[in-house]
Amino acid sequence: MASESSSEQVRVHFRRSGGLFAGNRLEVDVGREELDPAAVEALDRVLDGSLPEAPPPPAGAADDYRYDLSVRRGEQVVSLRLDGSGLPPELAPLVDALEQRALDRRG
Repeated sequence: MASESSSEQVRVHFRRSGGLFAGNRLEVDVGREELDPAAVEALDRVLDGSLPEAPPPPAGAADDYRYDLSVRRGEQVVSLRLDGSGLPPELAPLVDALEQRALDRRG
């Protein structure tokens, strides 16, 4: 796993946009050490490239949230753009944790 193979610092930039109402944008930057074990496991999948291909969003999904993730470990950067309806279940713990962090910091 990525956590075993590298001691380099991992940072995640997360942005959620879209949804039914304007102004629902959330954004946060966190370190790997700030995440719970389930989120770290999902983060390792992102870094290892072991996520399944996300299906295209279904018709009428324009009001879904859109998630942008940028994960940096040393020189490696992995960027993902996902729609709420096409979010792989393996990533749900990471997205949930990042949303909560963003909401907590929002105040």
